[in-house]
Amino acid sequence: MTKDSAVKEVERETGSGTDLWSVIIAPFIWAAHFLVCYVGAAIYCQKLGRDADLGDIRLLVLGATALALLGIGASTFRLWRVRGRSLTDNDFEYEHDTPEERHRFLSHVALMLCVLSAVAVIYVTIPMLYLSSCR
Repeated sequence: MTKDSAVKEVERETGSGTDLWSVIIAPFIWAAHFLVCYVGAAIYCQKLGRDADLGDIRLLVLGATALALLGIGASTFRLWRVRGRSLTDNDFEYEHDTPEERHRFLSHVALMLCVLSAVAVIYVTIPMLYLSSCR
């Protein structure tokens, strides 16, 4: 393997792959979803009183949940494709400090954050499904 082919291989693996924004987008979507749901419910309950029905705000929460899961799913799909380009026989072994191995590690971390963020979005939505009033 010549030096030029090694440089091209590293550029192929890391050039359009996992950057910092790709790693933090899923937790950012979860945080935005959390704020929309809880701040929206707080304002709704404050304006209409403690005995208000949660029907209208439930639609907002379910819509925000659908958008958040769609965004996290799109991020997961993109990261899965990036990760798929860097699969090797020993994909989970990181023995050398090379740009390709750092890239593969960040892809795995970002995928795990996507899964965690999707679970967190669902967890934030669950109380709204069981509550009937602002009490």
